[in-house]
Amino acid sequence: MTRKREQNRQRGCCGSLANYLTSAKFLLYLGHSLSTWGDRMWHFAVSVFLVELYGNSLLLTAVYGLVVAGSVLVLGAIIGDWVDKNARLKVAQTSLVIQNVSVILCGIILMMVFLHKNELLTMYHGWVLTSCYILIITIANIANLASTATAITIQRDWIVVVAGEDRSKLADMNATIRRIDQLTNILAPMAVGQIMTFGSAVIGCGFISGWNLVSMCIEYFLLWKVYQKTPALAVKAALKVEEAELKQLNLHKETEPKSPEATHLMGEKDPNIHEIEQEQEPSCASQMAEPFRTFRDGWVSYYNQPVFLAGMGLAFLYMTVLGFDCITTGSLVL
Repeated sequence: MTRKREQNRQRGCCGSLANYLTSAKFLLYLGHSLSTWGDRMWHFAVSVFLVELYGNSLLLTAVYGLVVAGSVLVLGAIIGDWVDKNARLKVAQTSLVIQNVSVILCGIILMMVFLHKNELLTMYHGWVLTSCYILIITIANIANLASTATAITIQRDWIVVVAGEDRSKLADMNATIRRIDQLTNILAPMAVGQIMTFGSAVIGCGFISGWNLVSMCIEYFLLWKVYQKTPALAVKAALKVEEAELKQLNLHKETEPKSPEATHLMGEKDPNIHEIEQEQEPSCASQMAEPFRTFRDGWVSYYNQPVFLAGMGLAFLYMTVLGFDCITTGSLVL
C-alpha cells in the first residue's frame, strides 16, 4: 500500500510538472526569457560596437541614443494604435520577425565594417563608411521600435488575457515577468561581454546574430502554441465591446414602433440613397494624414488621463539620475 501511494504521488507530481511545462503561462515565460535575453545582449553590445567603430568616441553612441529615444517619443502612439487595431497573433509575430531580422542584418553589417573598416575609410573620402554608420543606426532603431511593439503586446495584453479573471494569477505573472527582466538585465550583458572580451567584436556580432536567428524561430513557435492554448486571444476586447454595442443598438431599433409612413418609405427604393450609403474610400491625402492624426489623438488622450502629471513627473525624474543606457554603457569602454 505504501509503495502504491508513493508511486501515485510521484505520478501526480510528474503529471503536474508536465502540465505546468506545457501550459500557456510557462510557454509565455520561456518566450519572454528568450526575447529579453536577446534584447539585453543587443542593447549592451551595440553601444560598445559604436564606441569601437568611431575611435573610442561617444559620438555615434550618443546619436544612436537620441534617435532611439526620439523615435519612441514620436512613433509610440502610432505603434500602440497599430497594436490595438490588428489581431494579437499577427502583431506579435510581425514585431518579432522585424525585431530579430533587423538585429541579424545589423550584426552582419557590423561584422563587415569591423573586417573592412580601413578599405571603407578610403572609398569616396570616407562617405561609404559614414553611410554604413547611418544604416546601422537606422536598422538598430527599427529593431528597437519592433521591440517596443513586442513589449506592449506581450506584457500589456497577452499576459492579461492568459491570466483571465484571476487577479492573483495576473499579479503572479507580472511579478515573474519582472524577475525575468531583472535577471536578463544582469546576466545577458555579462555573457556577451565575456564573449567580446575573450573573443573579438566580430565574434560578438556573429554570436548575437546567430542567437537572434535561433531565438526567432523558437519564439515564433512558442507564440503560436500560447495562441492555440488560449482561445480568448483570438478576440480582442475592443471588438467584443463593438459587437455588444451593435447588438444593443439593433435590439433597440427592433423594439421601436414603426409608423406607416416609415414603413412605406422603407419599401420604396431611392437610387440616391444607395449612393449615399456606399462608403467612400479614403483619399491618398487622408491615408497619409492618418499617422499624424493618430499621433495627435494619442497625446490628447494621454493628456486627459488623471495620471498625466504623475507620468510627466516620473519622466522628468529620469533627467536627474544616471540611467543604464547606451551612453553609460559606452562610457565603461573608454
